[in-house]
Amino acid sequence: MAITGRRTSAAGASARRIGELARTAERLQQHRRAKLTLPLTAAGAAVIGAAAATLLGWPAGAVAAAAVLAYGIRRTYRRAPNSWASGAAGEEVATARLLAPLTRRGYAVLHDRAISRSRANLDHLVVGAFGMALVDSKNWRSKRSRLTINGSLLRYGQYDQTKALSTVVWEAEQAAKVLGVPVRPVLAVHGARVPAPRGCTELHGVTVIEAKKLRTMLQGLAPQSGWGRRPRHGPRAAGRAAAAPARHLTARAVPLLTATDCVPRRL
Repeated sequence: MAITGRRTSAAGASARRIGELARTAERLQQHRRAKLTLPLTAAGAAVIGAAAATLLGWPAGAVAAAAVLAYGIRRTYRRAPNSWASGAAGEEVATARLLAPLTRRGYAVLHDRAISRSRANLDHLVVGAFGMALVDSKNWRSKRSRLTINGSLLRYGQYDQTKALSTVVWEAEQAAKVLGVPVRPVLAVHGARVPAPRGCTELHGVTVIEAKKLRTMLQGLAPQSGWGRRPRHGPRAAGRAAAAPARHLTARAVPLLTATDCVPRRL
C-alpha cells in the first residue's frame, strides 16, 4: 500500500508545533485562573504584611507582603513540563550533531526550515552529490516499547506510525515543489532499533534508519546526474550547495551549519 503525500491535522504538526500549541493553551488557562487567584493572593499578602508590620515594623511587613505576592504569582504561572517540546528539541539537536561533520566534506545541511505559504516544517535538509534529502527525527527511547515491521506496517509499541511516514512524504513533496528537484524523505530513529538489515529499510517511499547510521548512509548514496560525482570538500563548498535552497526556505530556529548505503527493503 503506497502512501500519498498528504498531511492530516494530527500527523501534520511537528512535535515542536504541538509543544507550542500546548504552551499557548496552558498560558490561556493560567490567565483565567489568575483572575481568581491573584486577588486572593493580594488580599492574603495585605493581611500577612499588616500582621508582620504590627509585630516587627513596616519594613518587615513590606517584605512579607511582597514575598506572599511573588509566591502566588509564581504558583499561578508555573510552567508544566512539556514533553512534546523537550522531546522535539532533543531529537533535532541530536540529529543536527550527527549531520554536522558532513559540512566539512562539502555537503550542505540546513536545519529547521519553513516553506513560505505552507505548514511544512523541515527538520533537516541535506544537499549532496546524491541530490537532496529531508531528514525527520523521531525520539523512540521507551524501554517498554520497540519498533516492529509487519509487512508494510511500521509500529512503535502498539501505535501505528503510518501517519508519521505520510507526514515525511508530504513535507518532502512540498520541499520538492519549491526547490524544483526531487527530495528524498528519510526518518531518523533515535533510541529504538530498526528491525532490518543494517538498521535501515524503506517503507512507503521513506527511508527508515537508525540515527547513528544516518551519516554513513547519506555518504554512500550514489551521485545523481547533474549533481557531480562527489561533493567538494570544505565549508565553502557546503555554503555554495546550500545557497539555492536557503533562498526558498525560511530559517526558524537553528541557522545553517557551515562547519555505505543501506539496502532498502521494498515491501
